[in-house]
Amino acid sequence: MSVTDQHKEEFDVGHEPKDRAALPVSDPRRCGYAEPIDAIVLAGTHTNPRRLVGGINKAFLTMADRPLVRHVVDALVEARTIAEIFVVGPVDSLGPALQGTPSEVRMVQQEGKMLANGWAAIYASESRHFNEDQAAVHDRPLLIISCDLPLISSRAIDDFVCQCADEDRAASEPFAMQVGVVDEPGVAPFHPSAGQQGIERPFVETDFGRLRLANIYVARPRRLAHQEFLQTGFSYRKAKDWRNVLHLVFSLFRQHGGWAAAWMTVRLQLTLWSRKFSPRLYRRLRKGNSRARIERCTGTVLGGSIRIVTSPFGGLSLDVDDEEDYRILQERYEDWMAIHEATGVQEQHTGSDS
Repeated sequence: MSVTDQHKEEFDVGHEPKDRAALPVSDPRRCGYAEPIDAIVLAGTHTNPRRLVGGINKAFLTMADRPLVRHVVDALVEARTIAEIFVVGPVDSLGPALQGTPSEVRMVQQEGKMLANGWAAIYASESRHFNEDQAAVHDRPLLIISCDLPLISSRAIDDFVCQCADEDRAASEPFAMQVGVVDEPGVAPFHPSAGQQGIERPFVETDFGRLRLANIYVARPRRLAHQEFLQTGFSYRKAKDWRNVLHLVFSLFRQHGGWAAAWMTVRLQLTLWSRKFSPRLYRRLRKGNSRARIERCTGTVLGGSIRIVTSPFGGLSLDVDDEEDYRILQERYEDWMAIHEATGVQEQHTGSDS
């Protein structure tokens, strides 16, 4: 069964819903949007064998006795800022992986590539609000997250949603998409060190930090006029491969406002290269890689306003790219989850004492 704009249907896999009324209004952890927002988990099976790990959809790789998609869904279930959860992928495999989850967890049959799958889940979410004003329903924020994040927690999700809600309230109008990133201090604990294995990937060099894309977004998809480019960007998002960078640059030339975005893409790569070989050029290029410039170029290509939101939870950038990542994440899982769970705790205690 598929989900289309005319035929919107999803699969319940759970039991009793969680009790959201149990959280007092005065609780300082209560933040975010006026109402909890729906979440979409992208767990589709890729036909490209290079996007599988050991021939397996990454959603169903096991870590700490749970499929990766279950790590993500369990964290979303516990998050106070999340309402219903729509997991899009092969439902025959999702059923066993999500067995026993609460009733707000719903499966949506995959439709094809990432963009088609995302819209199948968006339609399923919107169909749950058929008796409400449709303009308001279409303008609701949605959390969109990858299925292969073993270092995930409800705290990381709630922190990100709360930051996005704050950004929306501070803006003249809500953003079409808020893009999660993590900075160098956030990911440094997961780098190789002291004879221990780790995962280290290239940064995006900006004047507001050395950043990596996380795998979490808050979006209003219907505000993106050129959303078809999301599929292109997703396909060539791994900047450590120069072939991907070139493919992305040439694809940008065909987009509205693509020349500026193409130059921004090349500029970011030159900044990364110059860090090793030309410190003076590095400082000059990095100074021009401003938040406003990157957001403007990205927003022009996607046809909507973009905001970059930095999460302190570095584990949000550690998806399972390949078999080597999977092996290292399995070996370091307990140590790294302890680091993840400790993120922000000191600051939280300090703030509560003031």
